[in-house]
Amino acid sequence: MHQPPTPPRPRPLPSGGLSRRGLLGAAAGTAALFGLAACGSGGSSGGSSGGAAASAKSSGAATRLVDSTKGKIRVPDQPKRVVALNDFPMGAMFDLGITPIGVFNAGEQYVAKPYLDRWRPIAKVSDGVGGAIQVEKVAALEPDLILAIDAQSDLPYAQLTKLAPTVVLPFSKSKAPWRDMADATAEVLGVPTALDALKKRYSERTAGIKQQYAEQLARYRWDLLQGGFDEGQWWLYGTGSPIGGILADAGARFATASGRGIVQESVSYELVGSRLADADAIFYYTTNDGQPANLGPKLFAQKSFQRLPAAREHRLFGSVAFLPAGYSEALMALDDFESALKQL
Repeated sequence: MHQPPTPPRPRPLPSGGLSRRGLLGAAAGTAALFGLAACGSGGSSGGSSGGAAASAKSSGAATRLVDSTKGKIRVPDQPKRVVALNDFPMGAMFDLGITPIGVFNAGEQYVAKPYLDRWRPIAKVSDGVGGAIQVEKVAALEPDLILAIDAQSDLPYAQLTKLAPTVVLPFSKSKAPWRDMADATAEVLGVPTALDALKKRYSERTAGIKQQYAEQLARYRWDLLQGGFDEGQWWLYGTGSPIGGILADAGARFATASGRGIVQESVSYELVGSRLADADAIFYYTTNDGQPANLGPKLFAQKSFQRLPAAREHRLFGSVAFLPAGYSEALMALDDFESALKQL
């Protein structure tokens, strides 16, 4: 989903409920963005020994064994009450037409508009926006399955496994989590082929954009950025990032800064002019009202930014799906990219 201005949202705490925006941002300046060390913390190593899983098995309910970073986990064959502790399984569930009974609250302004009406009524299980997972809130929902990712450093795993089978998905090993987490979620929910239509649509959309906008794709080079959460810093994305991969699939060519194989890096305002000087156009992260997310407004207000060729020529294009959580959001990013190409 996208990221640029409006009032800067609170910086997510490094909690069990860390959102994908926080995960991406927290990775800046560390090793590789999607090379975060697996960090499910606390508790046992999982398996199917959790109290809820054991009781489900003993009650005669149909179950399946699924993969988790904690080992094999026994889950209900057809889970009905699923809590998603991160945006990635939440986005995948929306794509699958399944509504979770509880979700982590990353902030309404970061929820893509097509999801808003479904997202608002869902119980929020974090301590406010961007806060820690509240086990009591999860327990009150009586889930039969809990989904998380392994980059949630303070995930109260041992406590959660006492409530329901808790599957931790392997975010840390993924270079395209919007795709891999969606596929993994579908597997855990027992509907591994349910995303096939969206996969086909994605392939058709990228091929169609390449063909229809070949002239613009050949003429303009792009840089990718996010306003970020750190004063005096912004975040640059490269071809190794999910959004870089999506635009590359659609035939985008990149300027020097984003054309490298980086995933993401934090850059000082002082380097705006030198880093982005040869970009013909810029694609950036917005909130769902179309404004630059996080500290994007401060970045865009810098004189050095306003002097950029892309800014002077009004070739700044945003997307709330800049940090996609699933196939639908990847398609939204392509829609926004196509809209930009139409204006060039």
